[in-house]
Amino acid sequence: MRSSRREVSSRKGAKPSLPFISLPRPGRGEEGKQSAPRRSARQDKGGSAARRIIVACIAVAIALLVALVGFLVLSYTPVFSITSIETTATEHVSKEDIAKLAAIPEGTTLLNLDEAKITSNLQKNPWVGQVTYVREFPNTLRIEVTERSVESLVVMSSGSVVWCLGDGGVWIEPVSLTTSDGESIDDAALAKAQEMGALLITDVPATVSPVAGSTASDSVIQAVETYQSTFSDALTSQIVSYSAQSLDSISCTLKSGVEISLGSATDVSTKEEVIEQILSQYSGKLTYINVRVPSKPTYRMIDSDNVGEGTGALVGTSSSSTDGSDSSATDSAATASAASADSSADSAASTGQ
Repeated sequence: MRSSRREVSSRKGAKPSLPFISLPRPGRGEEGKQSAPRRSARQDKGGSAARRIIVACIAVAIALLVALVGFLVLSYTPVFSITSIETTATEHVSKEDIAKLAAIPEGTTLLNLDEAKITSNLQKNPWVGQVTYVREFPNTLRIEVTERSVESLVVMSSGSVVWCLGDGGVWIEPVSLTTSDGESIDDAALAKAQEMGALLITDVPATVSPVAGSTASDSVIQAVETYQSTFSDALTSQIVSYSAQSLDSISCTLKSGVEISLGSATDVSTKEEVIEQILSQYSGKLTYINVRVPSKPTYRMIDSDNVGEGTGALVGTSSSSTDGSDSSATDSAATASAASADSSADSAASTGQ
């Protein structure tokens, strides 16, 4: 009894416990309810876009595959077989030669034509430069050939053979020249070069041995090409010939008859600046310039005002180097030898004097 009373009294003295109720935070109830549908909508949109991209990629891949298969099928069917080849003759290559050199295999179609192979066949003739192909469906191929232009005439060391050197440094073929009484091969070659709008290169060493269709690999020829490609158009338009005995003794001659000793093909731009400065300062009075060492150029002037374009000096006039030593001036050809000029240049005064 006492025990039960104490339990009753203890219960009466204890504070009554309240049930725990979770209340939503203010303002979060409706937001929480709405965010879930929004996230779901965004996920649905993202998934739909990704599916559309995948489907589009698959469709494109299938279309490309179908097109490739169709192209391969058509390439080897006789529908577009080449039955007619049209060509246009050039100055040095006839229509018949073009068709024969092309050597297009029987059964070739307009779609499986191996252009690289055909171009290689055509360029066995060194006059053939660029080749273009025009397909006229269903069965006609038109081949258009652009001839290689002649950039230089090169007089061989034998002095009796002159070769055409084309663009890209490709040897084309020897050219036949006839000389009149008292005319040298260099003079005849110069006249021919000017007629063709080409440059003349003389005095090349015996190691220069051209082969038609091959690229000129001779160091002296490459040095001349370096000068030509680096000089400005203003200067190259004045140059009519080069003498290329060796790498260190390259020289050129201008239309005015002025000979310029260039030396090896280094510091080309600096050499041009010096040349232009001297030509400008002593216009019409120069016969020779030496810029082998561009920091110490030398030159030779004529002491007469009777100077003619393309000659350097008229026959019978006298000229002198800048150190005052006299020499007899004659009407010089544009292909004057660099060696004789260089030997006498040592006595010329420097531009700084």
